[in-house]
Amino acid sequence: MILHGPPGTGKTRLALGAALSMDGRAEALDVNADQRAKAQAEMLHGDRVHMVTFHPSYGYEDFVEGFKPDLSATGPGLTLALTDGLFHYLCSQAVARPKEEFLLVIDEINRGDLPRIFGELITLLELDKRNLPVALPVSKRRFSVPPNVCIIGTMNTADRSISHLDAAVRRRFAFLPVGPDPDAVSGTVGPLDLAAFFEALNTRITRHLDADHQIGHAYLLRDGVPIATEEDLAAAFHHEVIPLLEDYCVGRAELLHRILGGLVDAETGRPLLMSPQDLADALATEFTSGDSGPDA
Repeated sequence: MILHGPPGTGKTRLALGAALSMDGRAEALDVNADQRAKAQAEMLHGDRVHMVTFHPSYGYEDFVEGFKPDLSATGPGLTLALTDGLFHYLCSQAVARPKEEFLLVIDEINRGDLPRIFGELITLLELDKRNLPVALPVSKRRFSVPPNVCIIGTMNTADRSISHLDAAVRRRFAFLPVGPDPDAVSGTVGPLDLAAFFEALNTRITRHLDADHQIGHAYLLRDGVPIATEEDLAAAFHHEVIPLLEDYCVGRAELLHRILGGLVDAETGRPLLMSPQDLADALATEFTSGDSGPDA
């Protein structure tokens, strides 16, 4: 399965929540942030749940197998040793314990070169191909993916859309959208209805960009609860929301102005300087007064 959606919608949190449940730690889902983090760390120190983040330089030799420098070797020169990758190791553990479930969480799965990383696993991941043995191209060892291994990936749609994924990869994963949740940011900050502002801002982003570039509710949370002070609102808006939108708009001041209206200079796209209290008032006027924004 791949959880996909805009940044800040809690995809990694959901994946780790599923992992906690699978690992028999469901009670950690209802505790405070510190206790949940402790439970996740304990889970990832075990051998049933592993987590990895894909990136452009991550490869087959990291995931399945490859020759890597042998750090235990002594003497002159470089010594290479055949090393099992993360997924190979996980499958070996799953084969030895067939009655238990094993899970790999792949964060930012779409940032890696998936055909190169997966190799022959593109075939072996299919449910009807589990336990089908193949000879690995590097070591010639026999390898198969047991049926008690699951993968949950997370995918930021602002980074790359589903349509850009390799078709063979898309066919082997179920895709579950994870969107912005206004209910997660219910509350008020001064005169500002936080959830109404959040929905109105994402409506404008969808109109002028697309739904993949909305902002997630995590941008308006602090320690898992909605921000409640003008100072926290100003910090989130100026240091997280605006930089993200500036990146989306790629220097197009007029596009940023269509999204943020009177909060930025129409010509330069620079945010207007104001106190936290004035910012809360301005956001309430701009986004919750019934006005659909400039150039609607």
